[in-house]
Amino acid sequence: MRTLTCGVLLLWPGLALASGSDDAGLWGPLSLAAPITALVLALATRKVVVSLVAGSVVGAVVAAKGDPIGAVLGLMRFVGASIGVSVEGDQWSWSWDHVTISTFALLVAAMVGVIGRAGGTRALVARVEPLARSPRGAGIVGWLSGCIIFFDDYANCLVVGSAMGPVFDRFGVSRAKLSYVVDATAAPVASLAVVSTWVGYEIGLMDDAIASAGVVGTSGLDLFLSSLPHRFYSWFTLAFVFLSVATCREFGPMYAAEVTARAAARRPAEASTVAGFASTAVVPIGAMLAVTIGALVLQGRAALGEAAADASIAEILGGADPYRAMLYGSVVGMVLAVALALRSVSSADTLEGAMGGAKSVGSALVVLYLAWTLGAAIGATDAATWLASALGSGVPASAIPFVTFVLAALTSFATGTSWGTMAMLFPLALPLALGMTPDPHDPVVSSTVGAILAGSCLGDHASPISDTTVLSALGSGVDLTTHVRTQLPYVLVVGLVSAFIGHLPAGLGVSPWLLLPAGVVCMIAVVFVVGRPVPDTAP
Repeated sequence: MRTLTCGVLLLWPGLALASGSDDAGLWGPLSLAAPITALVLALATRKVVVSLVAGSVVGAVVAAKGDPIGAVLGLMRFVGASIGVSVEGDQWSWSWDHVTISTFALLVAAMVGVIGRAGGTRALVARVEPLARSPRGAGIVGWLSGCIIFFDDYANCLVVGSAMGPVFDRFGVSRAKLSYVVDATAAPVASLAVVSTWVGYEIGLMDDAIASAGVVGTSGLDLFLSSLPHRFYSWFTLAFVFLSVATCREFGPMYAAEVTARAAARRPAEASTVAGFASTAVVPIGAMLAVTIGALVLQGRAALGEAAADASIAEILGGADPYRAMLYGSVVGMVLAVALALRSVSSADTLEGAMGGAKSVGSALVVLYLAWTLGAAIGATDAATWLASALGSGVPASAIPFVTFVLAALTSFATGTSWGTMAMLFPLALPLALGMTPDPHDPVVSSTVGAILAGSCLGDHASPISDTTVLSALGSGVDLTTHVRTQLPYVLVVGLVSAFIGHLPAGLGVSPWLLLPAGVVCMIAVVFVVGRPVPDTAP
């Protein structure tokens, strides 16, 4: 708080001078004060909430040109915008989008909690356990389990880690390897899934950035879909993990951990004590997917009218209201989860599971609303317009995806949060990309969106202070330091391939459908050239 106060006091004289000056060059750089404050404080303190609050306050001061009363009123407007209240003069309007997104996240998290409490998720994972008949089979089953639990990264970390631990022990696969498999299929899978606790947040940030840039003809959902092949780190990570477990080849500290685990005495397989049913997880999740996708298609067709007959699936989904569709799906999924959970547990346990799941996203929702507040402040200072004009002649549009990916990875690693990183970069990088190309469907725009999302996953994956890193180690029963030390070389290798084989050529116009297989070939080369086969000493 003292840092924030001192920063504002030092900034105030400059703002007062700027407010009385006609020098656009002097006022222009100050428009970046809000995001720079948030980023610098996040890197220095690793406290995302404090950083977002500080950035919002500084943004209010900048927007008010140093007027204290105007700054307070502006901050109130920004907070109101985060909950959907917009004020223009004496007129105000209400939007349910942000409330719907947060409700969706709470319902999905509560559904996950109910399913877990009833043993449904463990039962689902248990169905694939018989496939593990060797160290290779155990690794592949762990990878598949991580992909199956696609709807929430927290659930992935805790459920897959604890459920697969005995299987990995039986075949002499290290808990360090398990924690890497869990961590590498948590955020990357959740960020790619069309229905997850992440998608509403991601689309909401894109919609806000599109609105601040004044661009028409596209939507957050449209950009989400077009950016999927540009999420190079997420795709390459999933490919690398599969190649590693399928070939039983390792390098760096992970090789030593695997050799030790193979040679150590292994415990016998533990009997399964799953009390729930796999259908407790499959039916609600499947229904949520079906209802959400069905609602998207119906809404999109209704919005397009007669043009829907010749429209592509992306155009149909882009014309839908994703927030309402996700809300419908989450309500249906939650109702079915409760109904099926009552077969295995009491109503009190079901309620406790729902409350526990909802509480798990409490801190994330705080970050979410503060992120929306900061986004409103950045929009009010018109930072993206000035940044686009300042960098237009200095940084080519083709370099934006590469630079954005590196910045997102570093910020996420330092702060330990992918969501906070997205909140800081979307209001800047996306309007910048949209301002440098007239076509919102240009590969530069899609790759920039993918760079933000993938870079945020990279830093979150590697950071020792990330919640998913800690939960992966906790769920897998391994020391946090060991988990970070053994997986870091893998994260860096995949990150380098993503940057130079993915985002750099993608910005130059190379199709991602060519870059994805090229990156996979690089992953294969790394595994077979750098990796060494782990001696199989299992009986």
